[in-house]
Amino acid sequence: MSARAVLFHYGAYQPLWQQPGLFQCGPRLGPGPAALPVLTPTVEAIQAALRSRGEPTSGVLIHYTDPFLIRAAPLRGLGHWPGPRLLVCGDLHHGPAPLETLAAYQGQEPHHAVALAFNPMLLPEVQRRLSVPVQCQPPGFFRYPRCPRHPAPARRLVHVGSLGPHHPQRRALVEALLQRGRIPFEHVTTSSAEQAAAVYAANALVLNVPLNSDFNHRFFEAAAAGAPQVVYGSPALLGPLLPLAHRRPDWFWAQGVEDLEALVVRLLEDPALLQLPVAPPPEPPLLDWLKRCLGPLPSHRLCEWELA
Repeated sequence: MSARAVLFHYGAYQPLWQQPGLFQCGPRLGPGPAALPVLTPTVEAIQAALRSRGEPTSGVLIHYTDPFLIRAAPLRGLGHWPGPRLLVCGDLHHGPAPLETLAAYQGQEPHHAVALAFNPMLLPEVQRRLSVPVQCQPPGFFRYPRCPRHPAPARRLVHVGSLGPHHPQRRALVEALLQRGRIPFEHVTTSSAEQAAAVYAANALVLNVPLNSDFNHRFFEAAAAGAPQVVYGSPALLGPLLPLAHRRPDWFWAQGVEDLEALVVRLLEDPALLQLPVAPPPEPPLLDWLKRCLGPLPSHRLCEWELA
């Protein structure tokens, strides 16, 4: 396998993200056919890992991070990477001064372009703050488990996710729905994306509670499992991607607990509304997505490192 792109991230090896010509690199990777563990977050360590596998120490570097990781364990030495560098930033709604953190880091460790993972509402503001191209085209390189839709899903609304101390708004809504008892509703915690997909596929409706203007993974997780979803919030969180709200008949929007309950009752009483086709999330080839994100680079720069 020829290393044409390296994805640096801080999580475990993700088999679903793997595409031809891609290596995953990071300090917490487990075993994987294209995994390159590194002990320290530096370009020098990435290049040493590539050399240890007999691979070229160039290509497209995809750096997936967020403001918390930028403050805690930033990837250093970006200027020594001899190819296009793309910063993919998530969780721009977390922590103190996240946009200032991103802008300061880009000034210290320059990338050729920045892609927002799931915060399209913030796109205009980030574009104003940075001097490089900034785009938001989720889901990008992310991939989600596919699960066959249950032929007779349970007629209820289900929520999957954490209700920990960092999600007080989500906890308050889930507890209110359970206490009021006006709609069939269940909250579930799972330990893997595959388990969550099975839950989505087995229930009539999925509750999605975006926090702090975050266009989150659940939009795509539920779609990959063929489940319609009720989004607790305003379509305005889609920012420049607002047309998606009109192109997805399987996304229903509600604001306020009573509004949510009335919507769920209406949907559960009309089977036709729950039998709408649910389009799976897009899965663009990695090279196509990179060309869009790095488009303003001279064309020969990216073609030199095209994926095999």
